[in-house]
Amino acid sequence: MKYFAKKEVNTGRQPEIDMAKAFCIFAMIILHTYQGLAPDNEGVIIRFLGSLAGLFGAGSFMVYMGIGMRYSRHQEPKDNAVRGFALLTVSQVVNLLRAGIPGFIAFHATGERQFIPFMLDVIQSDIITFAGMAFLFIALLKKLKLRDGWILAVGIVMNLLMIPLSNIMTAPEAFWPSRILNLFIYTESSLFSLGANFVFVAFGHLIGGLYTRIQDKNRMANQILLICVPISVVYIALRLNVPFPLMPEYILENEPSLGPDGAIMCQNGIILLAVMYKISRLTGGKVPAFVGHLSNNINRYYCTSDVLIGSTMILMASCGVMMQGQWLPLLSGLLVVAVCYFIIEINRKYIHFTLNGLQGSTRMIVYSVIWMVSLVLVFYALSLVRDPVDLISPLV
Repeated sequence: MKYFAKKEVNTGRQPEIDMAKAFCIFAMIILHTYQGLAPDNEGVIIRFLGSLAGLFGAGSFMVYMGIGMRYSRHQEPKDNAVRGFALLTVSQVVNLLRAGIPGFIAFHATGERQFIPFMLDVIQSDIITFAGMAFLFIALLKKLKLRDGWILAVGIVMNLLMIPLSNIMTAPEAFWPSRILNLFIYTESSLFSLGANFVFVAFGHLIGGLYTRIQDKNRMANQILLICVPISVVYIALRLNVPFPLMPEYILENEPSLGPDGAIMCQNGIILLAVMYKISRLTGGKVPAFVGHLSNNINRYYCTSDVLIGSTMILMASCGVMMQGQWLPLLSGLLVVAVCYFIIEINRKYIHFTLNGLQGSTRMIVYSVIWMVSLVLVFYALSLVRDPVDLISPLV
């Protein structure tokens, strides 16, 4: 039996994709709560979450982003470009609300210079910023009429180039060259550079095109688990114990993404899909309402949670306190998820506001204001810089 049909047979929402996306965003919010509100925590829970992120973290999130592009009703280059610029603007709103504005308030309330870097973090390589750039790059490659395989090849080449570049390049000390470079090139201070991470979106984009034509998903899931799980286990065991030439030290918590590490991350994203498919078969293909809510609003959960965690982190830092113990950050993470749910639902039922929903001149005015406020805040913060430590991001 052939794996793939000639025509699409898996259209509409796929339960396993929803479940995998929900798993990623839920774990990400809990991990971010520990990292932001309990940065000195070294307990078993944070170690487990860090390892989980190294296996199925941001890389899987990006793979599913690529898959989602293929399930979207709007796949033309223009649609991807509009979506990309909207995501870049959303990222600016998130950076303003979680770091820039709270940092500005905390600096003027306390006079402490530790809050200057928060204002500067309005410009950084956040994952939503990366998502916006990835959509724009996909739009460009589609405009050039590259097929899925060639788009993936471009992503692989970009990723492989980051290996020698990461060994010979360091981010400049100057603010603008450093932050702009980090958007594109992998360095020690970059979070989600396009060069290192586009391969995940390109891989997901290719898989998304194939996924719609899988004739027997159960057989495919069996093959994936039988073949890919042993490969991942053996590879990770080797990387943890054997130095690989040119490759950086393998630390799961750092979510390795270069070269074969990135390939394994792509594979792990597919393994998670296979696992979720098996679980969905046990539930009769039904997705619990909360899981569906997480998946349907994945960007809203990410943005809202980051604003809540980031602004709370600055408030706690201004008061000189951080969370202690293992269980309080976990409970706080669950509370963040719950608050996000209610904020999203209140907006959906009563307010009905989204940046993407703005049209025409209103969109242009709002977007322009967001970017102008971002730039004004950054230039103001730069005018306060007196020492290189003022440029060090607390969010890296």
